[in-house]
Order: sequence, then structure tokens, then C-alpha cells
Amino acid sequence: MTREERRAYIRRIVDAAPPLDAEDADLIRALIPMGGRLAARPTTPPSVPRPARTAAA
Repeated sequence: MTREERRAYIRRIVDAAPPLDAEDADLIRALIPMGGRLAARPTTPPSVPRPARTAAA
């Protein structure tokens, strides 16, 4: 299964799931604090530092 197929499969499962009621949503928010959810998000790779410039001779 390719990465795209896996994502499509997971998306179909998520889309077919019934929405959470308010009580369940609150329980999940309590179990997974916002900081943890934000830390799990993918980030952009750090930029590559440029080499130091040297003075012209």
C-alpha cells in the first residue's frame, strides 16, 4: 500500500465515523492537551545555515 493509498484509506474511515458529542470531545481534549496536539503536527525542516563569508583578499 502506497502512502497516498494509506492516507485515502484513513480519510475514508475518518469521514465515515460519526461526529463526537460534546462530552466525548471534552474527554479527548482533557486526555490530549493542546500542547501535545501542537507538538505532534509536522513542522518544516530547519533551514541550512549558510557558510561564513570571508573578507576579499
